[in-house]
Amino acid sequence: MEKDQQTKPERLARLQEELHELKSTLPEHCYGTEGYISVHRATPAQWQKVEEIEEEISRLKEELGL
Repeated sequence: MEKDQQTKPERLARLQEELHELKSTLPEHCYGTEGYISVHRATPAQWQKVEEIEEEISRLKEELGL
């Protein structure tokens, strides 16, 4: 479906799934595991994408009264 054709609840669900997947791929996700390297960090672009999705999720929740 096109972005404009999605209902707000559908878009919210898609964004929440996208955010979950994005956060699970961040280097910090493996913190505390045996293979974790402390100098391995997400780029500013990755964090910007996370913030953009979180802001849109917040906006949609507000619009939907959630």
